[in-house]
Amino acid sequence: MTESLPVKTNKPDWRDQTTWPLHSTPTYKVNETVVRAFVALFTRFEAIGTENIPAGACIVAPNHSSNYDPMFVGVGTYPRQLFFMGKQELYKNPVAAWYFRQCGTFPVNRGMRDQWALRHAGRVLEAGRLLCMFPEGTRSKTAQLAKGKIGTVKLALEHNAPIVPVAIIGSRAVKVGLKRTPVKVIFDKPLYLQKEAGVPPYEYQTIRDLTHDLMQRIAVMLPPENRGFYA
Repeated sequence: MTESLPVKTNKPDWRDQTTWPLHSTPTYKVNETVVRAFVALFTRFEAIGTENIPAGACIVAPNHSSNYDPMFVGVGTYPRQLFFMGKQELYKNPVAAWYFRQCGTFPVNRGMRDQWALRHAGRVLEAGRLLCMFPEGTRSKTAQLAKGKIGTVKLALEHNAPIVPVAIIGSRAVKVGLKRTPVKVIFDKPLYLQKEAGVPPYEYQTIRDLTHDLMQRIAVMLPPENRGFYA
């Protein structure tokens, strides 16, 4: 299997001129070591249910209320690498763009259906990797679980990939200091949506209903006060 693939589309796009690694790079391995050290120093971290992560391609779908969330989910899936979509704005600086690319992230234009990002997410799954998608679509500024967007379920159906619902608890309280903050990441049993969805093409309401089921699975793992739209 090819370790890294160039992405090609008919429409000119700067991302087409770059190779996006689909394997663990030396930069990623150094970053992983630093992140694990940070988590050990400043948190009392606990990952629960990691045995629920199936082998091969899978979408990991957590709630999102802190900038630290990608770090904690990544530590929770160790030693398997997680691949992330990152907002396009993070890639404006060439050095930052190189760093994020080497760490397995790839850019997405938020607020629009970014076909390039969706295609590359599919390539991650086709390579048998773990893809992290936050189904709320953006970070919650109130720690309340927001209404889920349908993109995660659509991608899972298109690539016949299971989804593991994930709850991140305590990440908003993390501060660099002497006191270690308790953080918990809970991995639920995987959802295999093809049985519920039936035969494609899938109706919009079916995808919306499956998204609701996914979000409910996340909500029940969160404290009641953080279940927001799904309380």
